[in-house]
Amino acid sequence: MDGPTVAGGQQMLVFYPRHLDDARRVIAAVQGQQAVLLDTSHAADGEAQRLIDFACGGMEALEAQVHRISAEVFLFAPGQARVDASD
Repeated sequence: MDGPTVAGGQQMLVFYPRHLDDARRVIAAVQGQQAVLLDTSHAADGEAQRLIDFACGGMEALEAQVHRISAEVFLFAPGQARVDASD
C-alpha cells in the first residue's frame, strides 16, 4: 500500500514512534531525502519530548526543515524540499 505523497509525487513517510531509538529512523529518512510526518501521540509524554528534541537536533545538523503541525505532530523535510502551508 502506498503512503501519502507530497508535491512532485515524492512519498512521505509517517512514523508513530514510541522509543527514542525510533528518532534515528526519522533522521536517516530525511538524510535520504524523504519527508517524514512524526506523530508522537502514541509515546509517553516524557519520551515524546525526548523524541522531538532528538529529531530536531538531527534536522539542525542536516540543515533540514522542521514544521510543527500540532502539539504532537511534526513534519521534517530535506532542506531543499518545497513545503507549502496554508492557513
